[in-house]
Formats: sequence, C-alpha cells, structure tokens
Amino acid sequence: DAALAADMRRETLAFFQEVVWKQDRPLGDLFNAQFTFATPRLARHYGWESRGPGLHRYDLSSIPARGGLLTQASTLTIGGDDASMVTRGLFVFKDLLRGEVKEPPPGVDTTPVPLKAGLSQRQISERRIANRACSGCHARIEPLAFGLEKFDGVGAFRESDEHGNRLREDGTILFPNTAQPQPYRSVAGLMSLLAGSPRVRETLTWKVTQFCLGRPLVA
Repeated sequence: DAALAADMRRETLAFFQEVVWKQDRPLGDLFNAQFTFATPRLARHYGWESRGPGLHRYDLSSIPARGGLLTQASTLTIGGDDASMVTRGLFVFKDLLRGEVKEPPPGVDTTPVPLKAGLSQRQISERRIANRACSGCHARIEPLAFGLEKFDGVGAFRESDEHGNRLREDGTILFPNTAQPQPYRSVAGLMSLLAGSPRVRETLTWKVTQFCLGRPLVA
C-alpha cells in the first residue's frame, strides 16, 4: 500500500545518506553495507521486531539475506508483482554494469510464464536460457537476478513461493568485457561481487558525473 511504499522510500534515502554523506564510505558499500533503517511497518514487512515509532537503524550482520540497495524493498519492487527475473536482471545489467542488450525481436511472445507447482521463476529462466533463440540475451541478463529469487515482488523474504517451490540464491555473474563468469552462493555473495567490481564503480562515477553536469555523457 502507499504507506508501506513511503516507508520503503524512507529506508533507501536514509541508508544512502548514512553511507555516502555521514560516513563518507566508498560508493561500492551501497551494495553490501551491513545495516539499514526501518519504520515499525517496514520492520514487520521484513519479519523483524519493531523498535518503536519512527525510523530506526538495524544491524544486519546476523541477517545474511539483507544488506545493500538490492536487498531493499524499494529496489526489489522493480521486478513487479511476479518478481520478474528479466526485469530485475535488466536493472542490474543496464543500470549497474552499463551493459547493452537489444530489444526482443518482433513477434516474440513476451507474456510471463505463470508459476505453478514444480515450476519456479528460476526454472522458467533456465528454460529461456536453454532456448537457443533466447539465450544470446537472456543468458547475460537473468543470472544477475538469480540471487534475488527468495525476495517476492514487494521485497519480503521467503524460502518457497506460493506454489511450494523451494527457492535458491546461488548463481553466476558475468561482468561485461570479461571472459569468465564469477559464481556466488548467496545473495550476500552477489552483493559482495557487485560492491567490489571496478565495473560497478565506473558506472556509479559515470552516473554521478551525468547528474553534476545535468546532461548525458557520450562514450
């Protein structure tokens, strides 16, 4: 609802302010800093005990599923109600790695495949990747979101989906202009790879420079 959405926004703004302005930490720490901020309503949404009215800081060192921008509900809602791996993967690929991918060819059916018992989001993605007609793009995009499968469309964490399918958080990430994908076993591993990536740091620098100049940069 609108009130919860507003609290999600407050979390991300407070988190950014703390990391960047108050602590003056490297921008890469935005992806794996082990703390966040939550209101009572957002804390309940995350399954945490409330600390009282207002926005409070939470230590995440004992909560491996959370930590960093990509594990915050405001970012996770990018995938829509069905927690689309395509949309989430595209966000990481385009906005964090500055990758480029073509639009789907004309006539391709992009209707989401419905989930059911025995068919999770991950399995649907793996089928697309195995399809030679789709793998050229989807193999570069969707594995970036594999580590986020346990988060539903509004950023709540669960071990299985509404159909009882067990969910996973392991995968690989192939950074643009590199030859070998790097494996990760958990969402925390994915966040650490992003936080330490020169490509991500370059992208953040690019975006900050664009903001300061008030115009797009050209390669």
